Amino acid sequence: MQAPKREWVQERAQLTRGKLLKAAVRLFAERGYDAIGTREIEAAAGVNRGLITYHFGSKEALWKAAIESLFDDHSEDLALAERGAEGLDPVDKLGNVIRRFVEYSARRPELNRIMVQEGKHDDWRLAWIVDRHVKPYYATTKRLYDDVVAEGIAPPMDHVHFHYILVGAAALIFAMAPECRRLSGRDPSDPAMVASHADALVRLLLPGAHDETRNVHARSKDANRPRGRRRADRLGGRRTGPADGHEDVPRGRRRRVATRARR
Repeated sequence: MQAPKREWVQERAQLTRGKLLKAAVRLFAERGYDAIGTREIEAAAGVNRGLITYHFGSKEALWKAAIESLFDDHSEDLALAERGAEGLDPVDKLGNVIRRFVEYSARRPELNRIMVQEGKHDDWRLAWIVDRHVKPYYATTKRLYDDVVAEGIAPPMDHVHFHYILVGAAALIFAMAPECRRLSGRDPSDPAMVASHADALVRLLLPGAHDETRNVHARSKDANRPRGRRRADRLGGRRTGPADGHEDVPRGRRRRVATRARR
């Protein structure tokens, strides 16, 4: 009977830890670290007083465990995205990571809410999060973005701009879900909404990856690079204007040429 009883105690302990972590994540996301006390977390978790100290040792240790639980899910998604993109070209690799991040942000909006709380103050908590979790993600997306820039798929920019554009655009709609529902009447957590948001973000951040716009940024650097099919070719050979010998001349330039001819 000793072994079953020990297993039951362990299961109870894991259940209690899970309740405390869930309550801590929710409360830290809603109100921040300093505004929440351990008794309030225990009450929200529906457990006895003193169990935070018993299971975690301190409020600080509970906070770190709560953040770890969020970033563990995030790291697992990132690893899956990179493994799923093996053998793909740079744009598909980064596109896969972007989509996974959007899906994660929809599933765990608490992370962005906590980052907004913690990002306002340069203290031990921010240093711990950035050094332990944010910097590795930043390095990964920088490597992937540098690859797509080199391919001419996206415009070059300092990666700090790309990082905050990506994080804000991917996560804000889910972190501010009540506002989104009131503003648009749509639920951002709906799977179809999540998928369309991911599609929109990929199109926004990787503009050169779609149809004739691909490599448009590289063309500005290399005038001799093949320009792709002419617009008339893309339209199946159909002419879109009069046969005046200026099919490939911009309309504004045509007017100037016509004016000079009349003179």
